[in-house]
Amino acid sequence: MRLDLFGVVGEDFTPTTVRAALPYSGDITVTINSGGGIAVDGSAIYNILSAHRGKVAVEIIGIAASAASLIAMAGHTITMLDGSILMIHEPHNFTYGDSDAHQKTVEQLEAHAVAYAKVYAKRAGISEAAARQVMKAETWFTPDEAVAAGFATAVVDRLAVPFARVDKKYEARMQAVHARAAASPRGLQKVADTKASWARVVAAMNKSMGFAPAVKPEEAKPKVELTGWAKIVEANNAFVRRHR
Repeated sequence: MRLDLFGVVGEDFTPTTVRAALPYSGDITVTINSGGGIAVDGSAIYNILSAHRGKVAVEIIGIAASAASLIAMAGHTITMLDGSILMIHEPHNFTYGDSDAHQKTVEQLEAHAVAYAKVYAKRAGISEAAARQVMKAETWFTPDEAVAAGFATAVVDRLAVPFARVDKKYEARMQAVHARAAASPRGLQKVADTKASWARVVAAMNKSMGFAPAVKPEEAKPKVELTGWAKIVEANNAFVRRHR
């Protein structure tokens, strides 16, 4: 499963919407393109993803900044695509009021900063004091810099991801099975019957449109008892003829 976290943390996606979108268990991929948002919502989403019953693969496809960078730390793997950015800084807030109100905001911000520093320090394998220095400097990381600093695990240069792939060994094995089936007497008869069935359909279509018949009447094979896939194809052909 893939979960896209795009936009503002706490507005475009919230702890509630993330929780609702997650399956009960199983591996997931979380793609992030967010400049941040509400600090406490970032903490909540980080903890929701960290507690998920399954591997969490985070992919930063544009920017993971501020609260979004904390969310990214929940990944068992954190992959940054070429051209993406990671930004880590101290939590911010606005206050309107007297000096007591501003002091209370300072206390709140410090509490958030200490909590964030623990997460960054755990991910990068550094001390909380070192993590606070990274935060206070408002550090911007390229993919390679983030990997070197321990805040990401890999850099990927990817144009597109295939939706599916074919196992070459399986494909070869199935081709061999089909070849053996077609080479058997019964298989050869089914192939011949199917070709004759489609020839009759083409002839009827050509006749209805005024074209020369693809198969002359005298060359058409007599109707035979159809089995297997040839029977299914003929049934489909009959349905098409009835509803033209």
